[in-house]
Amino acid sequence: MSAEPSLNKKTFFATLWTVGSRFAVRFIGLISLVILAKILGPEDYGLVGKAAVIYGFLAMLSELGLEAALITNQKATPDHYSTAWTIHVLRGIIIAVILAVVAQPASVIMNEERLELIIYCYAGISFFDGFYNIGVVDFRKNMTFSKDFYFSLYQKLTSFVVTVAVAYIWQTYWALVIGLAAGQIAQIISSFWMSPMRPRLTLREFNSLFDFSKWMLVNEVVNAISIKVDAFLISVYSTTANVGLYNMSSEISSVPSTEIAMPVARACTPSFSKIRDDFQEFAKMYVDTLSIVLVIVIPAATGMAMLAEPIVLVALDDKWLDAVPIIQVLSIYGLIGSAMPTFISAMLASNRPDILTKLSILSVFYTVGILLFAILQFGFMGLIWGVVISSVIRVAIAQSIARNMKILSVRRLFLNLWRAGIANCAMIYGLFYLSGFDSPMFEGWLLIELILKIVAGAVIYGATIALLWRLSSKVDGPEKSILSVISRGKWGNDPVH
Repeated sequence: MSAEPSLNKKTFFATLWTVGSRFAVRFIGLISLVILAKILGPEDYGLVGKAAVIYGFLAMLSELGLEAALITNQKATPDHYSTAWTIHVLRGIIIAVILAVVAQPASVIMNEERLELIIYCYAGISFFDGFYNIGVVDFRKNMTFSKDFYFSLYQKLTSFVVTVAVAYIWQTYWALVIGLAAGQIAQIISSFWMSPMRPRLTLREFNSLFDFSKWMLVNEVVNAISIKVDAFLISVYSTTANVGLYNMSSEISSVPSTEIAMPVARACTPSFSKIRDDFQEFAKMYVDTLSIVLVIVIPAATGMAMLAEPIVLVALDDKWLDAVPIIQVLSIYGLIGSAMPTFISAMLASNRPDILTKLSILSVFYTVGILLFAILQFGFMGLIWGVVISSVIRVAIAQSIARNMKILSVRRLFLNLWRAGIANCAMIYGLFYLSGFDSPMFEGWLLIELILKIVAGAVIYGATIALLWRLSSKVDGPEKSILSVISRGKWGNDPVH
């Protein structure tokens, strides 16, 4: 009988499944984005975006990290789950009340009278937000990622169909709000359908959950300020159209980082928790996970920045061309920020949310200062660059903490990534070389030209890194892990589960 795969191998395959399934779900969102961008304009996205800033801020402000607490607690009982569900329900109701109260003054502050009714709708969405079945957290805890994929898929498909249908028929920004509400209804129904757990109203395990979540609450309070301050400042000091451009640009430029880094961290949290007492294995997993993320994100984010204009013209419309420089800058932000999810996952698994809280408290001061100075002195684009600078500082501090905790070996990370750095430079040169040629045979066929450049960039990067890896005697590294799965669909002689 074949040997059971090691925990790291299981984790990596689960990670690949998570990333792949996340891309599948994300693809639906991108199709929706393309369709809606051709129907609606920056002004429409900006209007709903202003309401989303307020709703998102309150949601982050009250985030207790209860799902992370349940995942990391290997002895969680049904009472723990029911307590977490009860807190989620109460949280949703409280946010709904606050939104209803601030709807009118917020519309005045943000100079948009249409905003009031949209915020009232977000209050209704928040009211039902916490009622989904908390039992679905076991999909990640037990690493049954196929169920987690289908759970996300049902919600995304529902939101996609409703949003596109309403936008196509009535061509109104209300499509974005109605689609969000429809997705939430689908989330509640599918959660109770897919999970056998039936939570009940109780706060019996409040103290034990809060012991973990107290740090997460403080962390999310300050994190909410540092993360949402950019969108808030744009909403107050810039135009509604710029809010729409910023939101759309963030959505597009974040694809390489959020659709790789976040799923990897999400998949690795349970495994980090299981090996946190094995310090050597924990440190090795941290560097290996970070390396795999960066080997994939580096070319993806670079390609996004270089091909921003044809991506906008193909995926959106020429009315969105002002988004091109924003996407190029935010692609750098996405690349830098992709190092954070692995760090966050490792800290949560180590039962050190206090470190995340202290980091957030520190970052809120320089982030608010940098962004406020940037938008007042240099305007809209100044704030975009301020976002990048703030991210560089945050990641540098986080990885310094990881190094001091001796879970990050800079030498090992460099040995894993130097081939990716050279391959990325080769890809940049190749794309610049190709951009110097006119393609009369493809004139009017921008989509074909974009696809060819994406394929060319991928081939150049892949071939270069594979060659360098071979010349390095096929050393252990991210290439070996990735190529093993791609070429054989298995780990050596071990079966893939």
